[in-house]
Amino acid sequence: YHMEERQRVKIVDYTGSKKVETSKIDEALKKADAQIRLDTFIDPALLRKVEGIVRDLLKEKGFQAAEVTHEIKEVGGGPKLVHLTFAMSEGPKVQIRSITFTGNKAFGTRTLSRRLKNNKRRTRWSFLTGRGTYQETKFEEDAERLNDFYRDRGYIRAQVGEPEVTELGDSADKKTRWIGLRIPIVEGKAYAVRSFAVGGNTVVK
Repeated sequence: YHMEERQRVKIVDYTGSKKVETSKIDEALKKADAQIRLDTFIDPALLRKVEGIVRDLLKEKGFQAAEVTHEIKEVGGGPKLVHLTFAMSEGPKVQIRSITFTGNKAFGTRTLSRRLKNNKRRTRWSFLTGRGTYQETKFEEDAERLNDFYRDRGYIRAQVGEPEVTELGDSADKKTRWIGLRIPIVEGKAYAVRSFAVGGNTVVK
């Protein structure tokens, strides 16, 4: 049996992007119980998990085509000590040029678009507000806001589906990728209360 000690982490850093701060990465890793502690052994499964978390952080910033890889380099100071680097490649920032809905009859596109919080169409004033960036990881929250909007108006069986993303082209400098969102909706019937009664009460009217 040939036995060999696993590599141990001496340095961890993140390179390739100024949009995601190291403090934000550390906070996300801590929340997901995926911190890479110094002087611990290299764990391939943990490395893949960290790559996924960092990739999601980049997606929240609008970099849907982001890639995250890691590199391991041996360093001095002891046997099997390594410098672990996570390299981030942002790719183009994805911006929403148009939003359309399908299956909606009771409410128009403009009304429904106002209910979206995270994924809004980019406008001429977006450089001030920051809106217009596609945040795939936060669409579930937008879908729930739309569902709440419908339920509050009697459409208790309404369902919002996953958006269909259409690429509309890149900017001349290749830093921005324009997309269109097509959001399917099943409204169902609107329900209203016709009668209301309480049964089984003998003490209180």
